Amino acid sequence: MISTVVWKGKVQSVNRWHGAKAIHVGGKPRAMLFELPAYKKFKVSLAKAFYKLDKTEGYVDLIVTMVLSNRSDTGNIDKPIGDALEMAGVIKNDRFIRNIAYYRHYHPNSGSKNKYNDLLMVELSPVSKPDLVRIAKQQLEDEFNLRIIL
Repeated sequence: MISTVVWKGKVQSVNRWHGAKAIHVGGKPRAMLFELPAYKKFKVSLAKAFYKLDKTEGYVDLIVTMVLSNRSDTGNIDKPIGDALEMAGVIKNDRFIRNIAYYRHYHPNSGSKNKYNDLLMVELSPVSKPDLVRIAKQQLEDEFNLRIIL
């Protein structure tokens, strides 16, 4: 069963997700990474929207459709989506996301000073046990065939 939710707001740029500061450990300076408040707020807003999705056990496939207000880099959107799905309790761990398909669109009036909201539509579908068994058998067969070839 496919479960769908739509989120609207401003997608945070990857450059604004993490900060670093120096701490001293044993008298030596070390870098410590931390999440910036804007990224935490973004992730929490995603989690609030994802809370409406059906909770699932096991592996899932995601389809993410994005309508963006500017032509920013969207290659790293999977990290906050995975974290927000965990935070909302939809999945136990984002390592259970088997596949993610992206469809990216831009608002017709997109530009750097655009005030329109971004939209994310996330469709989550659980992977059935027969599919997982079939995939595992195929992987074993592929590995066996590779050994013969090599």
